[in-house]
Amino acid sequence: MTERTDIGYFRRLGLALLGRDAASHQEAVPRAAESDDTLRLGTRVAELKLEISERDQRIETMRAEYATLLADKQRIEAGAGEQRLVELLTKLAPTLSSLCATAAWFDQGKPVEPGDLVSLGRELEKRLARFGLERVGEVGQEVPFDVAVHQRMSGGSVAEGVEVLIEMPGYRLKDRVLLKAMVSRKEG
Repeated sequence: MTERTDIGYFRRLGLALLGRDAASHQEAVPRAAESDDTLRLGTRVAELKLEISERDQRIETMRAEYATLLADKQRIEAGAGEQRLVELLTKLAPTLSSLCATAAWFDQGKPVEPGDLVSLGRELEKRLARFGLERVGEVGQEVPFDVAVHQRMSGGSVAEGVEVLIEMPGYRLKDRVLLKAMVSRKEG
């Protein structure tokens, strides 16, 4: 009996007639399987590269959208701040106009009543208070010294909590101190 191989006799004969070796043909079958695996892997690599490219494009698009949104937000905030300033100045304009006219009358030698100036100052402060400006202390008020909102008028230091006299009020806007109240040591 003849020995059987993976490839039948007639198959080997056909290969021999074609000038091919049966052993090389047996290697071709696994190579074809390897070729299929390589093709599948190559296809998968190409798919992954495409996915990465699409993801990178989406990220870049989102970055551009974020930059646009940020610029829009800043523009809106600037516009809102400008609108708030216009609103403030519109409310202050009548008082400032009266103050300017009073100063011009004084410069021309016309009589100016001190009460008129006091009234204009109070009106100005009242209008600013509507926008959040708050007075820190009252002239003549005795308060414990607080370095955050008080400043000594002349030389020397004052310890925190020591009673002082407010000489000139300060101002704050919400939690931000714009001008510290000027204080002196309490006599006695």
